[in-house]
Amino acid sequence: MRHLLLIGVIALSSATYAQTMTLKQCIETGLERNLGVRTVAEDVKTADVTRSENRSKLLPVIQAFGNFVDNVHRGTSVTDGSGISKLLGMDVPYMKNQGLQYTVQGGFQAQMPLYDHTIYIGMKIADRMKELSLVSLDKAREDLTMQIAQLYYLAQTTREQIVLTEKNIRSLESLDSITHALRDNGVVLAVDVKRVNINLANLRVARDNALAVYEQQLNLIRFTLDLAPEAPLELEPLKTREGRLEHVHYNGVSPMRYELQQIALQRQITEQQRKQIKAGYLPTLSLVGNLSWANFTDRFHHYFHDHESNHWYNTTSWGLQLNVPIFDRFIKRNAIRKANIGLDKLALAREMTEKQLQTQYLNGLNDWQNNRRTVETQMENYKLAEEVYSVAANQYREGVTSMSALLQDEMSMTQSQTAFVNAVYKYLVSELTLLKLTGQLDELTK
Repeated sequence: MRHLLLIGVIALSSATYAQTMTLKQCIETGLERNLGVRTVAEDVKTADVTRSENRSKLLPVIQAFGNFVDNVHRGTSVTDGSGISKLLGMDVPYMKNQGLQYTVQGGFQAQMPLYDHTIYIGMKIADRMKELSLVSLDKAREDLTMQIAQLYYLAQTTREQIVLTEKNIRSLESLDSITHALRDNGVVLAVDVKRVNINLANLRVARDNALAVYEQQLNLIRFTLDLAPEAPLELEPLKTREGRLEHVHYNGVSPMRYELQQIALQRQITEQQRKQIKAGYLPTLSLVGNLSWANFTDRFHHYFHDHESNHWYNTTSWGLQLNVPIFDRFIKRNAIRKANIGLDKLALAREMTEKQLQTQYLNGLNDWQNNRRTVETQMENYKLAEEVYSVAANQYREGVTSMSALLQDEMSMTQSQTAFVNAVYKYLVSELTLLKLTGQLDELTK
């Protein structure tokens, strides 16, 4: 009675404070709050930043610079002295000039690409990377939908098992009362009472274990949906196949499977990367400019006092810079070979994925059909076992059958109940697999 009272209190509190969440609500909550999906969504933002980064390579680069040099040992330049010899009227074979000891220089430098084909290809690669990140996000959302649905169905199965076990406990408790009365009147033996008590104890243990498992499954659902551990949560009762997605048709693997989309985008990215490597053989042209000032002096303290050497010399220039690759130690050639190998691997990966998906579909369709028949068979067995147990219970009350036969029928009914509930769960999981492979998983949220 204590366990029955506890279950009643839990059910009452759940009905009072916990809103029953349908599978659709759980999926929508999970897609919005799940930490794993939100992490993948951040990768999409990263791809956006990468796109902007590649586009910004077309903009000019402007930087300021400044330096101070102390020429401890001043350099010497030597020039021909014939010109000064004629001017002075004396023989001066050569002239030596030394620079000043201190030099300060500062200014601005700018460079902007006018033609660099690798930049434009890099922008295309960034676009494909953005598409790949979006497909990865869609796949993560699909995987999460599958995970939530499987957990939801599993928890529903456990809850249904608890309900059926509780029903069997109440039936045995009624039988226990009858058996005690019959024993007091000398109609049955004390061993029959013990047999009932043993089965009753086993059912209560099974119920308590199922309650513990059910709470663990609810905790997993809370974690997946990013709900607080103490958040009240109630699920809908388990439904059988009748009335479920009967309008859905399974016509083979969807050509838009995310796995195939990812491989296709990876192939496009690899092809663009190969083009980018080949574009490295082309020359590049850039616009360059320089604006700087320089100061030279022979004494450091002249920088802090007025002196004739405190004069800044300006330099302004602009031009075109052409870079022509000639030899790079076969770096590009080897990189192109690696890209070709990568394309071959992606072709094999696509072929293997297509065959793998087709195999999964055929096996999934076979499982779905088999589980569908099993549900129908187990449902009939379950109903038949209930009828047999009901007849046996009446016969026992009338003294026609023995306690051993009655308990055997009760055990058969319990096994039929468990088999039926498990068959429904397997059917639902096989249905999920087909919905995923055929691209119809969104039917769960309609």
